[in-house]
Amino acid sequence: MTDWNPNDPDATRVHYDLSAWDFDQQAELAAAMADAEVPHAWDGNELIVPEEMELQADDLIARVEAALGIVSDPGDADDLGPRPAPIELGADEATTEYDLADWSAAELDTVSIALADARIPFRWEEQVLLVSTADEDVVETLLDDIESGEYVDVGAARVPTEADERSAEVLTEFFLAAERLQRDPLDADGIDHLRRATDVADPDVAPFGVTPKLWQRTCELAEDIVDALVDDEGPDLQGAMESASSLLELLRPHV
Repeated sequence: MTDWNPNDPDATRVHYDLSAWDFDQQAELAAAMADAEVPHAWDGNELIVPEEMELQADDLIARVEAALGIVSDPGDADDLGPRPAPIELGADEATTEYDLADWSAAELDTVSIALADARIPFRWEEQVLLVSTADEDVVETLLDDIESGEYVDVGAARVPTEADERSAEVLTEFFLAAERLQRDPLDADGIDHLRRATDVADPDVAPFGVTPKLWQRTCELAEDIVDALVDDEGPDLQGAMESASSLLELLRPHV
């Protein structure tokens, strides 16, 4: 680490207000700064770095935010209500690992936010993401959407329109249909929910807060249920139940 005096009146410094961070979070950042050999000092809850190290500091802060699930702009979160806190993955869980070392700090931050919003337990080991194997299908969908730029942050500042509210109701109808039909593919209420949803769902227009890929997969699974129930050779009850179960798992984090 280079010699640097934060009290030098001629030195140009960059200040970061981290008063929203708790002590453990600040300590994690300080350790990351030391490991990366970035000169720094603290003035209360303010982190101070030399101006020439600003980009490195920005990157380290973003990485720690991603790893710890820290919301970088609490102002937006206050406007829409508090964002869910990350759920720590249990030590005894069967896990699936994703090496995201090549992802940017912003993408890693989005991963943490998306998993917390979806109420999916996770933890980071540096840039390796660990999730429960039972959640890997949903996680892979989220990662694909984030990587492709199709992820929609449901916490983003936007006032839902009347059309958004109607489309959200359709998503709920699909969920209720799946919940019933995965147990009994001939459940009258489940079929009624499915019919109401498929009558108005447009695969090309995703509901507010839902990624296009997730919505298209929702419509595909709903169509699979319909096809199984109206098969020319008679209802394929097992096929309908399997598609309904897949639909239920797909939508559970979003309803």
